[in-house]
Amino acid sequence: MLSKISIIPVALVALGGSQLASASDYDQGQWVTSFMAGSGLIPNGSFNPQVMGDFAGVGTAQIDHLQFRDAFRAGPSFSIETGYLTESNVEPFARLSYSQMRGRTVDVGTVAAGLASPSPIDASFGDMDSWALNIGTRYFLTDNGPLRTYVAGYLGADRTDALHAHWQIPGLTPMSPREEFLPQETRFDAGVEGGVAWQVSDNADLSLSLGAQYMNPRRDHTDAFTPLGIDEVQFTDPRWSIPVNFGVNFRF
Repeated sequence: MLSKISIIPVALVALGGSQLASASDYDQGQWVTSFMAGSGLIPNGSFNPQVMGDFAGVGTAQIDHLQFRDAFRAGPSFSIETGYLTESNVEPFARLSYSQMRGRTVDVGTVAAGLASPSPIDASFGDMDSWALNIGTRYFLTDNGPLRTYVAGYLGADRTDALHAHWQIPGLTPMSPREEFLPQETRFDAGVEGGVAWQVSDNADLSLSLGAQYMNPRRDHTDAFTPLGIDEVQFTDPRWSIPVNFGVNFRF
């Protein structure tokens, strides 16, 4: 949410001192350019099964269910959008977005190899970047007044970077080379969002939105844990995310 906080003073300085516009400023035929920043809420859910294997013939390795929010924390998101008011309360739009999920280092399992207690398997996940191009329509529940609520729907395509990670067993194995767990892929996405727009000048609004976005999950079998005696582990992206964005909208 850091990016959302930092953009608020900039927007208020740029738009400050302006008087609230009348209802007639929301006119059919206006173009709207929006700049948004925010983050997302990561839904919980396992993205790999629990599997076991024979570790070097002297013990057992186990990869546990891994929760997505344990492996990643939400990074920033940014987008630019162009819309057109076909009516005073209807706005088709096209949006280009960038978002990031920041990888963590977490225990993904254990190895028991004749030791007094099992040793953890640590995995260091890399950051995962995504670019999306969407088209949609925004519908304002009212077309007058300085404060307007809206709902929107959109669909398009998202290109997500490959998911990489290093793993190691502290005290037993060195850190592995960078392993690919999920491939880079372009996928279908769609979403809905609701929000509120506050008119701060004749040609500008501030907006805040909360949404739900669906994306086809990637599924891939990785052999990254073969040295542990585990031939294949299936990783799967979660289907849903919850984006939160703050925006500045300019009408002309």
